[in-house]
Amino acid sequence: MEFINIGLFGLGTVGSGIVEILSKNGEIISREIGKKIKLKKICVKDINKKRNLKLDKSILTSNPDDIINDKEIDIVVEVIGGIDDAKKIIEKSINNGKHIISANKDLFALYGDEITSLAKTNGVHLLFEAAVAGGIPILKALQNDLYGNNIMKISGIVNGSTNYILTRMDIENLNLQDVVEEAKKLGFLEADPSADLEGLDAARKCAILATIGFNNLVTTNDVYTCGITDISLEDIKIARNMGYKIKLLATAENRKNGIVVMVHPTLLKNNHALASVDYELNSVYLEGDMVGETMFYGKGAGSLPTGSAVIGDLVLISKKITEKISPDYSYKIYNNKPILDIDQLSFSYFFRLNIKENIPEENKIRDILGDLGIKIDMINKINQNQYGIITKETPEIDFKNFKNSINNKLSLSSKIKEIRVLV
Repeated sequence: MEFINIGLFGLGTVGSGIVEILSKNGEIISREIGKKIKLKKICVKDINKKRNLKLDKSILTSNPDDIINDKEIDIVVEVIGGIDDAKKIIEKSINNGKHIISANKDLFALYGDEITSLAKTNGVHLLFEAAVAGGIPILKALQNDLYGNNIMKISGIVNGSTNYILTRMDIENLNLQDVVEEAKKLGFLEADPSADLEGLDAARKCAILATIGFNNLVTTNDVYTCGITDISLEDIKIARNMGYKIKLLATAENRKNGIVVMVHPTLLKNNHALASVDYELNSVYLEGDMVGETMFYGKGAGSLPTGSAVIGDLVLISKKITEKISPDYSYKIYNNKPILDIDQLSFSYFFRLNIKENIPEENKIRDILGDLGIKIDMINKINQNQYGIITKETPEIDFKNFKNSINNKLSLSSKIKEIRVLV
């Protein structure tokens, strides 16, 4: 049986998972491909670092060129993360005729179209399923299984770290910072958790989903992004009392007049399917004009789930190499719709109204907000000086104007902090 030779960049969480899967399930994988998979070389920063893996140290190198320039290596797998070094490795490998598999959401959310063009020019396969939602095969579903649909909406929980934090805050009545510190210790967050907490990680995934789902180029810079750093335990408790949960949602919509891409904390009714997705799990909800509504659910991160997505790409490319099938790329840009600004949109909003003194009765609050262009859908008196309010659908720009003018009507003890509501 012939070999498919692999060069692996990175032996961290995902890289270790790939090695473990190849070790345990190598025979199954080889039987499916018709050739044996051989991990010929692994590039790491420190070849002498202690690792809990059964590896022949002779395949380790710290020199990228040992993989890039090795004519026997068929497929390069990049799981080092980051942008600059990974981009150079992938581009050099493509120019040397090597097929590419990556888990790099940061890179493909910014340069996916550029790298795809380079792969096309060189006639090599390029897949990056593991870049979004770990072990959930969402990109292949969009690219292949749902090809007969116009995808109208993609929405989901695509960052397990923030979902873990919000779940624990809700279930255990914990403050954000307390959960963040524990999440770091448990490995759910990096030492610098800003990419997760500020929504950037989810925004990168949202850009990739929108590009593939709508065949319309979207980059990270296009995505309206707001993270969970301002979400308090008080917000969660009040939302709970009103029948809602708070989740960090990534949403992409394919509208007639343009593309909506946004990541922000969102109130979901308790009976919404995404409201039950807890801890580090991910879920992506799709609407297609033919299939209707469908949802994908599973582990969105971790060594083996993400490694499984990489292996799926590896099997697919290896079979195509063996059967001499031409490459088919994830990024197919047929459309050129504009990205709609958040100020062009309308939402229902949740906010707390904290009044210093002389708190009016509910009807008076409705009248005051109505005079400022805000219609109330639900109001909940929390205590002597506080209301929890959910509005009817309101243009974003009108809500901003309301926030600027409310102090002329009521004496507030704190600024209004809104959370958008999924209706």
